[in-house]
Amino acid sequence: MRQFIVPSMPDSRGILTLTGKDFRYLHHVLRLQPGDAIHVRLPSGALQTMAVASISGHSINLSACQEGETQETGVTAAELEAAEPSNRIPLWLFQFMPKAQKMDLIIRQATELGVAHIVPILGATCQKGAACQREERWERIIREARQQSGSPVETKISSPCNLTEALNLWKASCEESPCGVILYEKNQHTKSFHQALNGPVPCVAGLVVGCEGGITANEVQLLVDAGFIPVHLDTNILRAETSALYGLAVMQNLLTERQLWQSSVSNF
Repeated sequence: MRQFIVPSMPDSRGILTLTGKDFRYLHHVLRLQPGDAIHVRLPSGALQTMAVASISGHSINLSACQEGETQETGVTAAELEAAEPSNRIPLWLFQFMPKAQKMDLIIRQATELGVAHIVPILGATCQKGAACQREERWERIIREARQQSGSPVETKISSPCNLTEALNLWKASCEESPCGVILYEKNQHTKSFHQALNGPVPCVAGLVVGCEGGITANEVQLLVDAGFIPVHLDTNILRAETSALYGLAVMQNLLTERQLWQSSVSNF
């Protein structure tokens, strides 16, 4: 676990008291003892190294401490945060809802990649029952994925909505120069990722991925009218969950490299 995400801030004494599931996880799963330290992600977004001050009954008290040995191996959450670009472009995922287990996997992988906002879409080809209430489970998946990956990005997920509502959310949240891409199975009238991103560095980037039944021509047209660019990946036929991971990774990498290149040019 790279970081532990907590629901509240420390009290006036600098003490953070955890009970319930958080207590059981820290005490019975991680088996933390007084003096052990972990990286804690506070609701403010700050990363704080905290040590176990005391354990009593069904609660555990944490207090701030100096950076030191923590209960994690490999790259620490603090090191990940130090390497995080301060101006990273927020990435949105518009996912036409596949089967429940696939959606869970997509949410976990998107969170690990540092996606800022996930918007589940109920499209024309989505299976019946895709709109079942799973928001509580999704929030738990996001929290666990952030804890394991150390992601400093507070990934948000919307309630399932139709495409029009999703586009309204996108328009209301975007500033100038957004960039939207649709992963499209057909290759007519499409562009490559490089062509789609060949413009000013966007303030926010969005990726649209279909479900098992794909995206209908009418839905694609609605997206195009909203400024999204159809992109065809010259690969094998990919499952919905593979397409989401592949597309997000490619888009994130290209945007990051563009930022690094522009930064290096501006330094000359």
